[in-house]
Amino acid sequence: METGSSSGRFKLHDKLELQEFQDKYVVKSIESPGQGFSISRHDGNIEPLEEDDHSGSPSKVSTIYGVGGTIRLLAGTYLLVITSQREVGTFLGFPIFLVTSMKFLPCNEALKFSTMQEKKDEAYFVTLLKTVELSPGLYYSYETDITLNLQRRLKLAEGWEAKPIWKQADPRFVWNRNLLEELIEFKLDGFIIPLLQGNILNSIFLILSLSPPPSLHMNLKDKPAKVALISRRCTRRLGTRMWRRGANLEGDTANFIETEQLMELQGFRSSLLQVRGSIPLLWEQIVDLSYKPQLRTINHEQTSNVVARHFQDLLQRYGETIAIDLTDKQGDEGQLSSAYAAEMQKLPNVRYISFDFHQVCGSSNFNNLQVLYDQISADFEKQGRKCARGTERNS
Repeated sequence: METGSSSGRFKLHDKLELQEFQDKYVVKSIESPGQGFSISRHDGNIEPLEEDDHSGSPSKVSTIYGVGGTIRLLAGTYLLVITSQREVGTFLGFPIFLVTSMKFLPCNEALKFSTMQEKKDEAYFVTLLKTVELSPGLYYSYETDITLNLQRRLKLAEGWEAKPIWKQADPRFVWNRNLLEELIEFKLDGFIIPLLQGNILNSIFLILSLSPPPSLHMNLKDKPAKVALISRRCTRRLGTRMWRRGANLEGDTANFIETEQLMELQGFRSSLLQVRGSIPLLWEQIVDLSYKPQLRTINHEQTSNVVARHFQDLLQRYGETIAIDLTDKQGDEGQLSSAYAAEMQKLPNVRYISFDFHQVCGSSNFNNLQVLYDQISADFEKQGRKCARGTERNS
């Protein structure tokens, strides 16, 4: 664990050494060799390193860039490590890295005492772990939590940056949350990396002309502006398109994503948030060989409560909310949209707008989005952006 002496900010160990012994793996910080842990290759038990630990000479030594956690299968434990990464940009001035390769290290020497069926089952689950190793779009930072948007960060109590990064994180967006439990149990805070699944884009451009508000007397012409677009994928109701639809009884919607647009200009930072997700009703799409499988709305006594729970959560987290329904207004989608509109009539504190995207903007007529913007422009201006100055690291 590291804490910056000047800012009191928590920082993860960023370069690690993986030592392989016959009976265990040892992970330690290259800069602080006394910080680390070992994990038994026999049963997966973890032990923090002692200051005077001398394990002898390892059979192999390699550099890794983080630990993603552990998972216990039927006959053994597997340690997930980040074997390569690439810096792809910054978030509020802190470097962000994209995971480019991961590997599960087996700690299952006891497998040789298992039955043939247990070995067969274990082999099947290991093939699933190989798929996990190829998971795309995983991002992290050693110096700050990237699951929290700027608006949330500004509301936190002073000193929150000194907490371990996993304690700062929004659990909705921590892809490996369940894999971190054993590392958390052993208080290995400096090695616990919350991974965000999503997408992060950074760009720099010049402001050629901009009319600031009258209260802001600044000459912004020809000034460089940095823009970041960050999408955070929620872990609560994941699934592939068509196979996972609608909401669960708690109001969590399928494939919910929070997208934050950050602009940094002349020492100011502004944040604009949008969220998207499946329509928060109980419905499904039966996948078959047809181009557009049929939708089915599930009649359930809890439907109204599900919709209310979904929007109550949004209102608590994000404040005033506009719900924009982009579905077709014909066929199966039309029936789904009508059911959604009927439920939204029961929620007077949320403005609902129905916009047939394919009808209005079909054939790539995206200029027609002006029709939608005209409907929400007043609300858009009213909500505005979150703006702050001098927060986080100066970049």
